[in-house]
Amino acid sequence: MTNEMHPENDFIERVERLGSGELAQLRRGCGERDPVEGRCPWLVGLTYGVSSDAVAFLVAGLLAQYKTIDIRAGRHRSQGDFGLTWKRAVASGAASESLKRRFHILLDSEYDSYTGEGDFPYRLRQMVRYAAGKGIGIDWPLLLRHVKNWNSKEKWVQKKWAGSFFTAENDGETTKIQEEKD
Repeated sequence: MTNEMHPENDFIERVERLGSGELAQLRRGCGERDPVEGRCPWLVGLTYGVSSDAVAFLVAGLLAQYKTIDIRAGRHRSQGDFGLTWKRAVASGAASESLKRRFHILLDSEYDSYTGEGDFPYRLRQMVRYAAGKGIGIDWPLLLRHVKNWNSKEKWVQKKWAGSFFTAENDGETTKIQEEKD
């Protein structure tokens, strides 16, 4: 599908093209809730039409948690939803119960996608930092679509992530994850 059909792809590509100084500002949290208050008014121009400002700022800040050199080389990207990302991150280190518990807590976290309020941004940011430290990439356009839909009444995002994280792999073959079609 074209970027016109998925503005998330275009937004992620715009963030990836930011300069190292702008990525560093995002990394330090200028866009946690309001980029103007956080001294990143230049970010407002990138968010047009992709989602609420709070969602766009959150995802841009998460992407910036990766080293600029990794972003330029595309090592910050992977396929699959965040449940699969976290499964890979847990498997790359000592699979402790606390790491698994973090995922349970994330699935139950609250988020207001218009104000940015709730514990979801904090919890997701910590988990993305962990994944980045382990060299595990994220499917950024898919993450953006999922964060936008975090509050769906059906909780389909949480169910999808849980399914990806808790599904056993068959004989070492990676479980295939299909993207949501919005």
